[in-house]
Amino acid sequence: MFHINYKTPRPCSASRRHGRALPLAVLALCGLLTGSPAPAQAAATPEVATMPTGASTFPKESEGATPSAAAKTAPGASLDAPVASQPAEQTDREAGETFSQPRTVELFPAGAQITLEEKIMAASRDGQAVLRLLLPDGAANVVPDVPGQKVLGWTLTPVAARPQGKVAERRRELLDRLDELEGRIAALNARMELHKQLPGGANGEAVEDLDALAGKTVPALMAERQKLTREQEQLRKLVNAVPALSEQGKLLEIRLAAAPDGPVQVHCSYMLHNCGWQPRYSVNARPGTGKVDISLSAEVWQYSGQDWDKARLSLVTRTPGSLGPDALPDWIIEPFSPEAARPAGMPRHAKAVPLMAAAADNSGIPVSEEGAFVRWEVPSTGLAQGKSILNVTSEEWTAPMQWLARPSAGENRVWMTAEYAFADRPSWPTGLMECRIDGQYVGTGTFRPEAGKVKLFFGADPRVTVKTINETRKENESGIINARRFWRWSWRYAIRNERPEEVRVRVERPLPRSVDERVTLKLEGTPAPTTDQDEGILFWEVKVPARGNSDIRQNVEITAPADMKLAPVAP
Repeated sequence: MFHINYKTPRPCSASRRHGRALPLAVLALCGLLTGSPAPAQAAATPEVATMPTGASTFPKESEGATPSAAAKTAPGASLDAPVASQPAEQTDREAGETFSQPRTVELFPAGAQITLEEKIMAASRDGQAVLRLLLPDGAANVVPDVPGQKVLGWTLTPVAARPQGKVAERRRELLDRLDELEGRIAALNARMELHKQLPGGANGEAVEDLDALAGKTVPALMAERQKLTREQEQLRKLVNAVPALSEQGKLLEIRLAAAPDGPVQVHCSYMLHNCGWQPRYSVNARPGTGKVDISLSAEVWQYSGQDWDKARLSLVTRTPGSLGPDALPDWIIEPFSPEAARPAGMPRHAKAVPLMAAAADNSGIPVSEEGAFVRWEVPSTGLAQGKSILNVTSEEWTAPMQWLARPSAGENRVWMTAEYAFADRPSWPTGLMECRIDGQYVGTGTFRPEAGKVKLFFGADPRVTVKTINETRKENESGIINARRFWRWSWRYAIRNERPEEVRVRVERPLPRSVDERVTLKLEGTPAPTTDQDEGILFWEVKVPARGNSDIRQNVEITAPADMKLAPVAP
């Protein structure tokens, strides 16, 4: 409980006015609360270490702090050959205390193929020439090569490695500031805790003096603590938003058969999985011209532990996967037994997932054409850690606008669409699409090519509508011998076009299909519909004049034996 007196404060020098001295513990407490040093007579008491407001628990190097020996040690410092710090531009070196910079990066939807080339000096270890490179912790499928040299073998050893790049630097700054705030809050809590304890043997006047001092200091301390706590919470959110980077690396040591006379060229390739890209599309339809403007950008990310400063970057639409198909399953015909054991983890109705389909699902960018992929060479070099957007390409497509209606009792909208065929080139990958018509935003959708074509949807056209009118709906029974029942429906679809130009509308309806040969179907329409058995639809394509109307009529009749339990419902 805080002892706070909100009367007119009395200074700690009241002891001089009353002609007697306060206890030494009381004087020390006054010094802690005000931040002033204790009087000289308190020197005999044990010293209490406190942290003044604003002090940091971890002094910065710029403030004169001496870095620890561990902080100065490079990842490869424990090896036989010392590692000297070299400028980033220098290519001749013994080994790296920083990650080796990629020369080229092939970025896939869920990973990257990294290649690097460096000219380095060989170190001596147990009388053998060794070349050393520092790779990121996530490096996999490492393949080194030293042209002109005989390689006896190579090893990968986990080592401590300080993450590099702007993301790592930002995260360290946030953590340092968070540590500082935690120290300052602890100091405030310690100072406020002193108000809960009174020195033993203190008289009433001393207590009154301390209460008055508390009334001046505690509110300010509490306000400062609240301010620091709010900043602490915000910093924690920022730290959580910056991915934690590995504090390790992989030291690649290549053993040579003979020691070279000077620096040698080293090539190395490896896979990295904490990086990738996904496409974003911006589509603008111009109905008056029959053109569609499309821009492709790439959301790219990489958390390798370093910035790729000068790497040549290419975007590939497909992650390397299996090179061959699955083995054919066994086909065994035998009596069914409910007690037959099933493979562990496999549900009764589970279906096997092809390897390539699984790879596409993991990447988030499924490819519609087997064996086909697109590759874009990014003209700029380098890629910093974190997420960024790259503009890839822009094109103008010839894709006249079309109108699509799927009418029903509760659906009268007519949708604006356009279709584009990739013809003699691979399809672009699936991705998020932002759509506009004549520059006006209409919404977002999915860019999803199928069979070398992509259908773009731009939402419902408010100036073109379709109304469904039920004209006939009958159910009856006919005949005495071989009695049969029949159902008849008739609809009229009234299409209205308020646009100043003629439009061509495709009207689609579900195709009724029977699985029993005793059921017969009769389909009619004006004009006559076209049947697409594969898609299971009936469709009409009609021209609707400018500011005019067009009608479509559809008739469906279903007959079946009277004793058949059949109750068809028309959608």
